[in-house]
Amino acid sequence: MNNFVSGKNDRDIDYSKAFSGLVVFRASLLTDGNGRAGERLPGLNKKLREWCCYSRSRRDFVLLILSAKITNAEETEASIRQKISISRNTLKTIINEAVNLKIATREDNGVISVAVEFYDAYMESYLFEWKMMDPDSAKALSVALQGVSKKYITMSVGNAIVKALEFTVLSRAESVKADRKIRLSDAGEGDGLNLSSWVVMNSFNRDLLLLLMSAAITDNYLSISEIMRRLHVSRNAVKTALRLGIDGGFIIESKGYSCSGEALKGYLNWHYAVFSAYSDDFLSASAIFYEYLAQ
Repeated sequence: MNNFVSGKNDRDIDYSKAFSGLVVFRASLLTDGNGRAGERLPGLNKKLREWCCYSRSRRDFVLLILSAKITNAEETEASIRQKISISRNTLKTIINEAVNLKIATREDNGVISVAVEFYDAYMESYLFEWKMMDPDSAKALSVALQGVSKKYITMSVGNAIVKALEFTVLSRAESVKADRKIRLSDAGEGDGLNLSSWVVMNSFNRDLLLLLMSAAITDNYLSISEIMRRLHVSRNAVKTALRLGIDGGFIIESKGYSCSGEALKGYLNWHYAVFSAYSDDFLSASAIFYEYLAQ
């Protein structure tokens, strides 16, 4: 994996700063007082927001059915269960809830599809979410993604916004699949717990990772009480997750909790690897989209 964290590459682009801004922004959406959704998906019906963000499995389910609509693919109970590695009973519960909330539809042939009205509402609120990014971070990401692309493709701002939002959903859906190729930690890093296996241990570690990485970037260490408030989970659950991360060597405890410098470097390099695997069409659309946000 390319190591750019210590400085700039030959295009004089500070990828570390750009991806750090993305991490800090995503962590900032996890606020106390608004349930597990935090500031995510603003404008979406409150009950739908809370359901979509309640657990990792529900979020992953939503991403898969959104992705299927974008790519004109079909998802069934079997395909979803294989992709996000959850039990049959858990998935049945999620599907029943999603159908009752009019998030998803279940066809006679077993296909699970996203409801059209929900898809439109989700993508609109997702745009509003991105509009909360500060202009400097958006500008840095625009420059970084232009640097990652091999060939910059021009397109209208309107077209770029639609494509960038769709591609971002597709990217997130790809990152939650059990058979994903680019992982936070390599399989050969040892038999013990690593960052990749820790992230999927429970319903909240993916969000906890954002908070801990943001803490490492900003030097604002986290207390257990703050983590509890922002993630809306119990003290014992937080303490267990932190202890396992400390034992794994990627979480440190000093004036509070954050990720280690080595873990942060790997996390930012992982962002670079993920973006580098994307098409020039996606990278160009995203660069234009972030430039739009910066203005």
